[in-house]
Amino acid sequence: MGGLRDAYLLLYNGGMCVGWATILAKIYIHLSTGGSIDTVYPLIEQLLMVCQTGAVAEIIHAWTGLVRSPVGTTFLQVLSRLLVLYGSLRIGETASRTNPMLVQMLTAWSLSEIIRYSFYTAKLVNKESKAINWLRYSGFMILYPVGITGEIGSLYNALPFIKENKPWSVELPNKWNFSFSWYNTVWFLLLGVYPYGSYVMYSYMLSQRRKAFAKQDKDQQAAKAE
Repeated sequence: MGGLRDAYLLLYNGGMCVGWATILAKIYIHLSTGGSIDTVYPLIEQLLMVCQTGAVAEIIHAWTGLVRSPVGTTFLQVLSRLLVLYGSLRIGETASRTNPMLVQMLTAWSLSEIIRYSFYTAKLVNKESKAINWLRYSGFMILYPVGITGEIGSLYNALPFIKENKPWSVELPNKWNFSFSWYNTVWFLLLGVYPYGSYVMYSYMLSQRRKAFAKQDKDQQAAKAE
C-alpha cells in the first residue's frame, strides 16, 4: 500500500510542479517577446484551470490521511484560489483578466507551487536538499503577501463586471424564496475573510518554519555528535 501511495503522490506532485512551471514559463516568454498583459490570460487559461482545480485533490489527501496536512488550512488556501479563479476570471470578460495584478498573482502562485511540489517530490524520492527546504519554509514570506494582494486585486477589479452582470447571483422573487449576491459576497471576502484568512495562513507557515528549522538544527547537532 505504501508503494502505491508513494507512486500516486509522486505522479501527482511531479505533474502539478510541471504544470505550474509551464504556466510561469508561458507568461514570461510571452511578455519578454513583446506580448501584452491583455493576452496573458487566454494563453494560460486552460492549464491554469486544470492545475488550480486539481488542487482540490489535496483537500481529499489531507481529509483521508493520505498526507499529514491540516484539513482546515488546506481547504482555506484551495478555496480562496478557486473563488478567485472561478469568481473573478472565468465569469466573463472582467478587468481582472487584463490588469497587471493578474501577472503578479500568477507569478506568486506559480513560484509557490513549484517550490512546494518540488519539496514534496524530493521527500518522496529521499532527495531532500537544504536549498529546497529553505525555499519551502522561507519563500512564502514574500510570495504569500504578493499572491494575496494579487488575489484581492483580482476580485476587486472584477466588481464592476459582477455588479452589472450579476453572475452566480439569485434574485427575488423565485420559487425558493432565496436570494444571493456574489457582488456583496466579494465585498465580504475582501473586507472580512481575507484579512483573517491571511493572518491564519501566514501564522501557520511561520509556525511550520520554526518547527522545520528547529528539526533541521537538531538533526545537524545529532550528526555532529556521532
